[in-house]
Amino acid sequence: MDASNSITAAVFSAFIKCPTKAHLLAIGESPPGTFFAEVEARMSSMYKAMAKRRLHVGAEEAEPLEFVQLWRGPDYATITHDVDCETAVYDFALPPHRPGGRQPQKSKPSRTFVPVLLIPRDKLDVSDSLVVCFGALALSQATGILADTGTLIYGEGNRRKTLKIENHVARTREIIEAIGATCRGREPPPLVLNRHCAVCDFQPRCRGLAVERDDLSLLSAMTGKERAKCNAKGIFTIAQLSYGYRPRRRKRGKPNAERPAVSTKRATPAPRNDHKLKALAIKKNQIHVVGAPSLKFERVTTFLDVEGMPDRDFYYLVGLRFESGGETVEHSFWADGLDGERAIWEDCLRTLKAIGNAQIVSYGAYEARFLRKMKDRYISAPDDVEFVDRLIETSVNLLGCIYGKFYFPTFSNSLKEIGQYLGFEWTWPRASGAAAPLLRRAWELGSDEGLRGELIAYNMDDCRAAATVADALVRICGGRASGLTAVDVSCLEVGFKQTWGKFDSALPAFAKINDAAYWDYQRDRIYIRSNAYLRRAATRKCRDSRRSLRVNTTIVLSRPCECPTCNSKRISMNGRHHRLLFDIRFSEGGLRRWITKYIVDHYKCLGCGVSFSSDARRVKRHRYGDNVLAYEVYNVIELNISQYKLAKIMRQLFGYSLLQQEISRMMRRAVETYIDAYEEINQSILKGKLIHADETHVSVRGKDSYVWVFASMEEVIYIWSETREGQVATKFLETFKGVLVSDFYSVYDSLNFPQQKCLIHLMRDLNDDIHREPFNVEIKEIVREFGELLEPIIDTIDRFGLKTHFLRKHKIAVTRFYDALLLRKYDTELAQRVRRRLIKNQDKLFTFLDYDNVPWNNNNAEHAVKSFADLRDVIGGRTTQSGIQYYLILLSIYQTCAYREIDFLGFLRGEKKIDGYGGEQGR
Repeated sequence: MDASNSITAAVFSAFIKCPTKAHLLAIGESPPGTFFAEVEARMSSMYKAMAKRRLHVGAEEAEPLEFVQLWRGPDYATITHDVDCETAVYDFALPPHRPGGRQPQKSKPSRTFVPVLLIPRDKLDVSDSLVVCFGALALSQATGILADTGTLIYGEGNRRKTLKIENHVARTREIIEAIGATCRGREPPPLVLNRHCAVCDFQPRCRGLAVERDDLSLLSAMTGKERAKCNAKGIFTIAQLSYGYRPRRRKRGKPNAERPAVSTKRATPAPRNDHKLKALAIKKNQIHVVGAPSLKFERVTTFLDVEGMPDRDFYYLVGLRFESGGETVEHSFWADGLDGERAIWEDCLRTLKAIGNAQIVSYGAYEARFLRKMKDRYISAPDDVEFVDRLIETSVNLLGCIYGKFYFPTFSNSLKEIGQYLGFEWTWPRASGAAAPLLRRAWELGSDEGLRGELIAYNMDDCRAAATVADALVRICGGRASGLTAVDVSCLEVGFKQTWGKFDSALPAFAKINDAAYWDYQRDRIYIRSNAYLRRAATRKCRDSRRSLRVNTTIVLSRPCECPTCNSKRISMNGRHHRLLFDIRFSEGGLRRWITKYIVDHYKCLGCGVSFSSDARRVKRHRYGDNVLAYEVYNVIELNISQYKLAKIMRQLFGYSLLQQEISRMMRRAVETYIDAYEEINQSILKGKLIHADETHVSVRGKDSYVWVFASMEEVIYIWSETREGQVATKFLETFKGVLVSDFYSVYDSLNFPQQKCLIHLMRDLNDDIHREPFNVEIKEIVREFGELLEPIIDTIDRFGLKTHFLRKHKIAVTRFYDALLLRKYDTELAQRVRRRLIKNQDKLFTFLDYDNVPWNNNNAEHAVKSFADLRDVIGGRTTQSGIQYYLILLSIYQTCAYREIDFLGFLRGEKKIDGYGGEQGR
């Protein structure tokens, strides 16, 4: 049988635990050491010898055969034989069933072969059943008969378990195919460290490669799913992962008086283990400490370490280490069998009582569970129960203290790695918690005192290492970490620095003191008392505020000739009043205040008794003239001056005491004046052949809402909406027949007319993807090819403009780009998402190649959004729904004037419609 085309049971069993180990065994690579292989081989041979002595051999039953014996020796087909699955070999060159042999039968024949597996352990797992099924499939190749059942012999009493082969055939065949693909492939399987590494002879080789590659699997606390997420982002090394750590931003706490009382029912959140911070600690080779952890021992520190057999729920070794009289005392309690567990517990309990005020310190929760189980199994006296309960209650778990708070520059938080970092060395170099049960079982089968000595030494080394870790933690918590490089993570955090805003007073007196420190309060109340200049300035300011403005011209209306009601000429004067119109006059050199005084006479008809005034229609009904209105809209909309500041400007330059409420009324008056121009822009956009669309956020009275922008080459219109739902865009564009240029907001996808997605938006998103995952090679390749596709198109546009005649030649390159994209398969999640996005929008990314004068980006709408953003900063969320709509109507007119190169101020002074306006200033 060709070894290159076959796999053994050892390779099959190894693949279940680690594909890399199976590959190395299959290709015949020798491990750096053979300790664990020799121990397992010795355990297997001793257990088989013991089972042979205990198993009854009847007339129809013989010693289990080895697989190679099926081809030589006597004819074993005459009787039923057990076959040792550990010797089974599966040949890929043969079909699943031997040619000419019998096909698998549902009923077991009278003479056949039964796969048998002998396991020294007391508990079985799924891998044992799969190995038996592997033996059955190998026998099926050799004999043509697939056994219905297999046998598992395991544990101390050589217990038997019958296994149905058909329940595991499908899974076993999948593993065999995976092994075949791995062994026949050129590349080995991805190297991933796992729990089996602790009892594998290839561990030094694999760990050395992982350290050389800085592989993420070195972080044992990181699960496979978490590693897959990192790999999907192009992160494959610990150094790359460390760059993803971002210091948290400390929250600004409320004053104590405003903080709500903490509920006693609310549990303290558990600390979170941050893999990125762990990677940062490894990269910098520094201990990183989160928060302000504290650790101190108030009693006699007693380090406890327990070894047990998990498959039998049996504890066989207890180690104690404590200080007594200034000297270190160490005790080890060993049990040869199950009946010795009670004895070592009683010895341990007497020692703990003798210590007096002992405080148990352990590394992990295994020792606390040991104390609870021993109390339940062997303690009945109330005093002993109380004593053990106190031990459990006051015990300290060092691993729990470390988790989420101390980040050592080690690949895991295991006692061995942290102890070695702190300078402690184990007597047994391959020491680990996973290897100890293996040695214990080997000792039980062979009574090797050398193994017993190694286990006792390993147990006491764990106590000593725990003492080393505890001392380091106490020193770090006390700020005495001499010889250790510890970094407080809080120094990496970004804090708040408040310089403006409301002062949150912790005491009522502070609020009064803070109010008295304001500049205007001190100047008007304090400094003025001792400063003569300030007193004169205050007097002058008060006098100027009462000063009346000079009238520039007076208009006296003519006397009417007759009564407007009865046409009687018998009229008499019935009083007089005057009215002032505040306005501005523009000149080439600047602005000038202009106040007109209208004198109005009142008359009464002596015939019909009706009262009327002289030419009342010539008197303006508004207090401020049209030029003031134009100047106010110009400052607010185009120059983005707030209404509050505009009131100060009008008072300073013209002496007009315009209140903010008056400016708001003038805004409404301007909207009533120019509403027809707004509707004109609306219709002009919808009748055009191109629209740019975008939307942005705005706050109205503290409530989130949105502003939609629709722009052509010459017009812009803004529409306010309470939500970002698509009804606004759908309703506005329902009569549009041209091409829509937009971003990738899904609302636009439902519109049924040609669309061009903004390639600048796409390019920025792709650029952000590269910055977000700088180590993702696949996304870099996609972006590079997309850039190479777009660059010559932009060059053509720069030379010839947006003309289809010159652009259609690039459609061949677009087709090639998508053909290549459809054929490729990507492993990273980001590359797959970008690929789906490009394919989804394939018909909308290069529409501009088919239409004249259609841009490839959405800059018209984006420019209009920027103009609104400037105004939004001035509004500051204080406006109402009607107020924001007034702003948007006037802003639409301003932006349209800007797109058409029309002087906005000149338009406001002379015109009411945009079409036909030549740009001359009104008089």
